[in-house]
Amino acid sequence: MPDHIDVPIRDWLYEVLRTYDMATPVAVRLKLRSRFLKSRDPYAELANLDDRMNPMLRLEVIDATLGCVQQALQGAGWKDLQMAASYARLLEGILREGDCAFTVSEDGGRLERRMDETLHATYDKAVSAGTSKSETAADHLRAAFSEAYGIKPDPSAAYSRAIKAVEAVANPLFLPNAPEPTLGKVRAHLDQGRHKYEMVISDKTGAPADIAAAVAMISLLWHGQRDRHEGGPTSAPVTQEAAETAVHTAAILVHWISSGSIRKK
Repeated sequence: MPDHIDVPIRDWLYEVLRTYDMATPVAVRLKLRSRFLKSRDPYAELANLDDRMNPMLRLEVIDATLGCVQQALQGAGWKDLQMAASYARLLEGILREGDCAFTVSEDGGRLERRMDETLHATYDKAVSAGTSKSETAADHLRAAFSEAYGIKPDPSAAYSRAIKAVEAVANPLFLPNAPEPTLGKVRAHLDQGRHKYEMVISDKTGAPADIAAAVAMISLLWHGQRDRHEGGPTSAPVTQEAAETAVHTAAILVHWISSGSIRKK
């Protein structure tokens, strides 16, 4: 956390923790020692919590506070939700103006690493397109993004969610009657039936381009998940870099498939 926004962040934390009585939920979620809750002012203890040995601790407190408030307000009225949203916007303003590497998530329930605006625009378009075809696709894509860019990334979960996002829009379109459709089967279907499909974009002759690029991206996403099965000669943990690449590859594919960029001839 940059030093120049330490005081505004501390003040924000103290106000939100006290307003929503979040000292106990946050301390429990972070598994903090009981002395914090036994103090005279546990809200101040948490708001000022810092540890030079763990520079992520302050971010973890913010993240836990956002998550606990969101959980507590499930089913709450419009006025309460709007108040929580205003607190989230206030925090985002502090982080943005302070050039912090983290930002508040779209739903206001967590922190995420700040992404390049161009990449974020691609993600937003994919979520929008995915929602028009399948709420499930959009939900998986949001989850993949959070798993990849949260303060505690889970590359394996992010990669798995990325594949599910593409499957949610690709399976019903390309394998509507398959009893157990998978992205691998979609890849095989498109690869073997290239003559049946085309892209809306043109090739160098001015004719609709073939679907080689789409097949290549699906193949890359499918084969790149090396932790799908254990014990094989090529099995390996998913790296953070691979997970981020998978999420953005999935975003492009969800957008292409949902918007009809891959179509039958």
